[in-house]
Formats: sequence, structure tokens, C-alpha cells
Amino acid sequence: MTQPQPPSSQPDVSDDHSKEVAAGAGSADAAVVRAVQEVSTLIEQSAHDLRSSLNAIQSWAYVLDRAFDTAPAPAQRALDGIRAGARQQLALIEEMEESVRLLADERPPSWQRIDLLDAAAQAIADRRPAAEARGVLLAPVTTDGAGDGAYGIDGDANRLVPLLRHLLVHCIWRAPAGGSVAMHLFGEPAHVKLRITESPPLDHQRSASRLAALTDFFGRRAAADGATPARQSTALLLTRRMVEMHGAVLSAESDGCDEDRISVCIAVRFLRQPRMA
Repeated sequence: MTQPQPPSSQPDVSDDHSKEVAAGAGSADAAVVRAVQEVSTLIEQSAHDLRSSLNAIQSWAYVLDRAFDTAPAPAQRALDGIRAGARQQLALIEEMEESVRLLADERPPSWQRIDLLDAAAQAIADRRPAAEARGVLLAPVTTDGAGDGAYGIDGDANRLVPLLRHLLVHCIWRAPAGGSVAMHLFGEPAHVKLRITESPPLDHQRSASRLAALTDFFGRRAAADGATPARQSTALLLTRRMVEMHGAVLSAESDGCDEDRISVCIAVRFLRQPRMA
């Protein structure tokens, strides 16, 4: 009869392997956190240096403003331009800080229930001063009337809220003075669709060109015939990355204003529930 073997004094290989895997995952997470912290430190210092230069410009503008009891019209226009430019640069520095941090953060999303209607309304409120400074009308968000609770999604608030703000910034900067930016929500069975005005009404040729450029950009497709791809704003680059991390889909759409002119819109379809890996 076969004799039973005594229990092995060697450690369980599967247990050791599990511990090694867990330790490796913990080290990887710690490395990601350290990388984000290092990038944050670098961007904070860079932003501080840039603000210091702007502070000097603003100080000189203040001195010049006080040097005249009544500044000549050309001088007053120049001072107004300096102050407006400095404010815009400060806003760009803040957006740059946030963009770099978000792009450097490769941690997986932290899902929670979010009402996209509330998030869009908050983003519009946050960016209304920027729109007013450029003479752009930022309209309240509108919906297809699907009712309360129809625009809920599982989203990562740390990325979704900046995504909406930067998408608005991109559209505000593309709008002409006196123009407008409008955002609309549609409740679909598996998605919530957000659509925003990206360009003012254009003729058919220009709108077709812009639609093609955005479609290639959103799909990360190379330009045809090896042509240089159209440059996109930093805000739109960040938006694309945040949308991809949500498992959402970007697309370019047209909105016919009349027979001869078409507005270009950006649409984002957010899954109501993300596809888990």
C-alpha cells in the first residue's frame, strides 16, 4: 500500500506567487503616484515662474496708468490691452497646470454616479466669466426633455468635470466676438449624448473641412496623403484623452442653420454604465 507522504516543509508556491503579484501591483501604484507628484511639483514651479513675469507686467501697467491724470486714448487702449492679455495668460497658465496633471495621471477611473445635467450646468457657470471676457454668449444647457434622472451616468468626477470645462474653453476660444456657445443633452437608452457648438455657421466648404479635421483627430487617424494634420487646441487635446479614459466616444456633427451655412458641433456619447475590463 502506498504510504501517505508527510506534508512538505516548502512554502506554497501559489501563495508566494500571489504575494509577489500583490507586491508588484502595490509598487506600480506607488510609482504612478510618485510620477504624478513629480509632474505636479514641476508644473507648479513653472506656473509660479510664469506668473511672476506677468505680475511684473501688471505692475508696470499700474504705474503707467497712475502716471497720467487722463491718459491719451491710444495709451489707454494699450493699457487696456496689456491688462486683458495678462488676464488671458493667467487663465491659460491655470488651464495648463490642470491639463498637465490630468494627462500625467494614469490611475484607473474611480466610478461614481453623476448627473451629467448638473455637471454641465456647473461647468457653464465656471466658464461664464471667461466667455463674457471674450464677448461670447454662453447659453444655459438645454435638454431633449427626457425628464429628471434621464442624464445620469457612471463617471469619474476627477476627470469628467475638467473634461467639460476644457471642452467649453475650446469652444469659447473658437467663437467670434458676439458669437455664442450652446450645449445640449440627449437621453439615449445606453448613452447620454452631449453636443456643443464648436464653430460658428460656416459655408459648406469650410464646414466640411472642419468636420473632416475633427473626425480624423477624434479617431487618431493620420491626415490623407501624408499632409500635416490640423493643429488642435490644448483644451481639445485634453478633452480627447479624458473622453477616452471614460470609454466615451467623440464625434463631429453638423447643425444646419440655413441652406448656405452650417455650424460644426462636437458630440460626446457617455455610456450610462462603463464597460469593465
